Amino acid sequence: MQQASLLSAPPGPGPRARVTRSVAAPDLWWLLAVAAAFTALLVHSALTTPGLGWDETVYVSQVDRHTPAAFFSAPRARGVSFLLAPAAVLTTSATALHCYLAVLSGAGLLLSLCVWRRLLPAPVPALGGALFAGLWITLFYGPQAMPNLWVAYAALVATGCFLRAVRQPSRQLAPRAGRGAAAGLAVAVAVAALMRPTDAVWLTVPLFAAALCVPSWRRPAVLLALPAGLALGCAEWVAEAYLSYGGLVARLREAARIQGGLGWHLSFDDHARSLQGKTLCRPCQLAWDHPVTAVWWFLLPLAVIGAVWVALRSRESGGALHRYGPAWASAERGGGPQPLGLAPVRPGSREPSGEPGGHGPVWPAVRLRDPVGPLHRNGPAPLVVPALAGLCLAAPYLLTVDYAAPRFLLPAYALLLMPAAWFLYWLTRLPRRRHAWAVAALVLILMGHEVIQLAILHKMEQSTVRAQNGLGRISGTLRRAGLWPPCVVSGEEAVRVAYQAGCASRQPEGHDAGITPAGLARLARTRPAAVLVMGRKPPAYARGWRPVPLPPMPGMETLHAFVSPPTRP
Repeated sequence: MQQASLLSAPPGPGPRARVTRSVAAPDLWWLLAVAAAFTALLVHSALTTPGLGWDETVYVSQVDRHTPAAFFSAPRARGVSFLLAPAAVLTTSATALHCYLAVLSGAGLLLSLCVWRRLLPAPVPALGGALFAGLWITLFYGPQAMPNLWVAYAALVATGCFLRAVRQPSRQLAPRAGRGAAAGLAVAVAVAALMRPTDAVWLTVPLFAAALCVPSWRRPAVLLALPAGLALGCAEWVAEAYLSYGGLVARLREAARIQGGLGWHLSFDDHARSLQGKTLCRPCQLAWDHPVTAVWWFLLPLAVIGAVWVALRSRESGGALHRYGPAWASAERGGGPQPLGLAPVRPGSREPSGEPGGHGPVWPAVRLRDPVGPLHRNGPAPLVVPALAGLCLAAPYLLTVDYAAPRFLLPAYALLLMPAAWFLYWLTRLPRRRHAWAVAALVLILMGHEVIQLAILHKMEQSTVRAQNGLGRISGTLRRAGLWPPCVVSGEEAVRVAYQAGCASRQPEGHDAGITPAGLARLARTRPAAVLVMGRKPPAYARGWRPVPLPPMPGMETLHAFVSPPTRP
């Protein structure tokens, strides 16, 4: 007898599998529409928002042949630089790179959602993708050279491929499809590890644990794909640890130090406040002036819990969470109340109850009020597994890091919004009076949520434009003061100012310290150098350098520069 499992699906698709496959194509148009709208918004943002952010500059400088590479700190991985390399061969224009990444982000969203086709009811991946793509965090970082969104895509693909690889085989599912899903799982985990190795570990652990705990999921291909993908993606990062950081343990220790020291730090409130439009809340002393921006953040875990609870409860009452719901068991028992709007087929509306030719199990025919059905043939696993993986991806940032950056939780949001979208869809299918009014109210709530997200995005883009214009004025002032390549810049905002001026950025202190003050002073004797400070007092090594007044920059109105004396050729 086959072992039953709380997360396992029935052994094969129901008698109407062929019908489902034949009408499944229209859901692809919804996914295409979501991806197209998302791409259009990202391209518009890429064209209207100039320049590169601080982290972006670090990643782009690694593949820019015309500018010295910025200091690459221990927590970073080179996946984003690898992603940028094909475009950087042609140009390192910020606008061109952002448009390139915008198109890739749209394609990545479409690919990750397509993996979830037939794992959940047809409208759910499109709804979950739309909710994820509509967050201001996703829209803001979509065209940027940052790793978190790509980890989110990899997490969606990995979890979807995992569910496809472990589901029960059937005549409609060829064995090679399971092997293909396992290969996709390994590739997705490797991509996540290339972007952020620690996130890839937190993604792999719950999937591997689920594969071990569910007897019917202990597939050799799955158990090999997860560690193989993780090892392949982390190989470059580990090798660099031994070549440049003194070993893997030393790099991990240095990465923890740069992040402020990992420990027991509850940062739920920091993340909620940062949703007002703060890319980095460190230290997070931001006043919570607009709590409405975090309403969705508090509702998301409730929707996920509701989805898991409904799915597990339906499985217990129906014996198997089939795509026709728990009406199977009730119909077998001869009737009775049918949950979720399912009822046996009445006389005169008979449907085939078995495979042609008498093969396969014969099930009681059921009539659905919804031809798609809020429940699915794969059991509760497509809701439980992403919820578990999303929780594991969010836990280290919510419990061990003492500051907040909204982009850190993008992978968790991508996974958690799948069961949340299923729960919203399930609510719309419940039989009730004035059903249309309930659906209309839900649509209005989601539209209001999206208006808030777009308003925050607009504010963030305007702030970025002001900051980039200020940096451009500062770089122009330093050029007029004699700062030409080869040159070096240190101090506040040195990374971005140096990149715009074509200089190297070197810091004698802080997380990116790569030179001593004496070494920087010696370097200034052979090439133009500048140090940017908050205030009017230069550091000790620059006391004889010429002060240069700088134009004001938003958030740094007291920024001043000190330029080294002219050097002989």
